[in-house]
Amino acid sequence: MTLELGGRNPAIVTKNANVKLAAKRLLWGKIMNAGQVCISQNYTMVDKEILDPFIAEMKVTMKQFYPNGAKNTEDFGRIVHGRQWSRLKKMLDDTKGKIVMGGDMDESQRYLGPTVILVDSPSDPLIAEESFGPLIPILPVEDLDTAIRIANEVHRTPLGLYPFGNKQETERMMTETQSGGVSVNDALFHGSLPTLPFGGVGDSGQGAYRGKSSFDCFSHRRSVTTTPGWMEGLLDVRYPPYEGKLAKFQKMNELKPNFDRDGKVTSSLISYIFSLGAGSKTGGVIRYAVVLLTAFGLRQYLDGKGR
Repeated sequence: MTLELGGRNPAIVTKNANVKLAAKRLLWGKIMNAGQVCISQNYTMVDKEILDPFIAEMKVTMKQFYPNGAKNTEDFGRIVHGRQWSRLKKMLDDTKGKIVMGGDMDESQRYLGPTVILVDSPSDPLIAEESFGPLIPILPVEDLDTAIRIANEVHRTPLGLYPFGNKQETERMMTETQSGGVSVNDALFHGSLPTLPFGGVGDSGQGAYRGKSSFDCFSHRRSVTTTPGWMEGLLDVRYPPYEGKLAKFQKMNELKPNFDRDGKVTSSLISYIFSLGAGSKTGGVIRYAVVLLTAFGLRQYLDGKGR
């Protein structure tokens, strides 16, 4: 079964991010289909050092996108129905945040313009609930540690994560959080690629689809085994009586991974061949010694027989 659900997806903008680029791309992520996209960011955490320039760039970008206003163009959509419009308006009414851009609306047209709201708490309704609309709450944070902690507290397993920062910061954000997908330095881009597996994790969904993943989703991998007759001598350990068979059974079922806790491969086909499957240098030396002694003894036997 594959489920793709929603999520309170975070965007994180650190002080080392390209502010102009982050503002442009994150605004685009919330105007697409009037914000009615399940993988668009639900809220944006911005380092306090760049908060003012970030909001300023949002305003500049908004004028570039809609010179005559979002309401007066076919390039900006409308809310799908009246109930959804009323729900979004109530979220705006209930927030304790301050509107710093937009806020215009027209119920008769189900129009709600892109609205940036400066909030001061992760418990604000605009963050605690999924908006699924053109509402853009911004939460200022002291540092990246705070942003990561809040992201995990608001929603441990969202559908998407949108990190903006340097390479080391991006690695931290991806390592210390979970999400169905990630668009680094962008908004919702990973969900727009038709060949990339798409899906959630935890309570944002399970499984993935698109491309080959869609084929795998509707395919069943049937496991088949064939046990030849010559193996019966090896399999006698599974038949009763079991007295005296425990050591052999444990040896046959002792499976070890070929990698360590960091994912580093500790053995390979080449090492397997050179160690004769012993799994260690010492074991390999012993097995080679046994093979050489056996070959030497066989050669002596054959030479003696030939005389």
